[in-house]
Amino acid sequence: MTRIRKSSLALMAALLMALVVAVGAVPQIAQSADHLDAPGLNSPGGDSRLDINDLYVFEGANPANTVLAVSVSPLAAGASTFIDKQNGSYHLRVDTNGDAVEDTMYSVTFITQDDGRQKVKVREATGRKARSTGKSGGVIGEGFVGESFALDGGGTAWAGLRSDPFFFDLSGFLGTVEGIGPDGLGNMPSDFFADLNTLAIVIEVPDARLGTNIGVWATTTSVSRNNATQIDRIGRPAINTVVNSSGPIVGAPSAAKNVFNASHPKNDVANFTDAVVSALQAFSSLDPTNVTPYTDEEARGLAAVLLPDVITYDTSTSAAGPLNGRALADDVIDIELSIVTKGIVTSDGVGPHTDYLSTFPYLGWPNN
Repeated sequence: MTRIRKSSLALMAALLMALVVAVGAVPQIAQSADHLDAPGLNSPGGDSRLDINDLYVFEGANPANTVLAVSVSPLAAGASTFIDKQNGSYHLRVDTNGDAVEDTMYSVTFITQDDGRQKVKVREATGRKARSTGKSGGVIGEGFVGESFALDGGGTAWAGLRSDPFFFDLSGFLGTVEGIGPDGLGNMPSDFFADLNTLAIVIEVPDARLGTNIGVWATTTSVSRNNATQIDRIGRPAINTVVNSSGPIVGAPSAAKNVFNASHPKNDVANFTDAVVSALQAFSSLDPTNVTPYTDEEARGLAAVLLPDVITYDTSTSAAGPLNGRALADDVIDIELSIVTKGIVTSDGVGPHTDYLSTFPYLGWPNN
């Protein structure tokens, strides 16, 4: 197995200290991305354009700004489009006081014109309006897919096709965790996402607009007959993917991922602590002859760190995922694999892509 980097060890040590205070125990979990983690979107009648891949929260090229970026629509191609507003919408939600309830929401909607171009609008809602499932708030910027446009009050937005920034040995993960195929983590690792594209929404705003200590998550909404239903959500990478895995290790019910996606972070501790504990104990039992599985106390201490499922970030600092934002190149997988399995698996063996941009919109140009 690949050894964990020094930066990863530093993050693990920081988490360990927090848990020593909480339970006298050990580290944290999470995992990869959420590509295809919403079974309801990939069944008849679903729409994969509402399937969230990843969420990133990091310092902009201007250190006084924070970037919120969400990728959607796995395996996007040149002809891929965002869902039109009459059928759905996209949301970036920001909690500013630590109660896992959104205080600011950026809702993003699209409309396809007769010439085939998609127009995009960004709305900002605050207070109670920020808790809406559908689009809410006043329009603060509009433009076209593939073009940057300014936001009222400061900031920039962009939406369109980009290189998928996520890096992960999907084949090895499926073999080890889901029991699909003969591969396994550590067996000739390969980055499944290296040449793939995704649709992305990127919003960069001044830190003063968000506050210092924030929690961020993204959701998508399906609209039918004017009824708006939350269909997917993501905070930290792949909490849902791992905790509610229906593979042979965890064996979660097939509907568990959809239940999680439709829920709200404020209810995570009450609704999903037991599932997190069960998953942690299952993964840390992979090699019981060499590693003592997490005790109930240890696992519940870790669950208290993981839930609610939001990306916490200090906007006055640089991101260092998975505990303080998440930058495009942050190798959250190596950290999380080691923690979830209690050191039995330390890496997926692949690293960051080389096509990230240093300036807005930061995600690399689309692959051919």
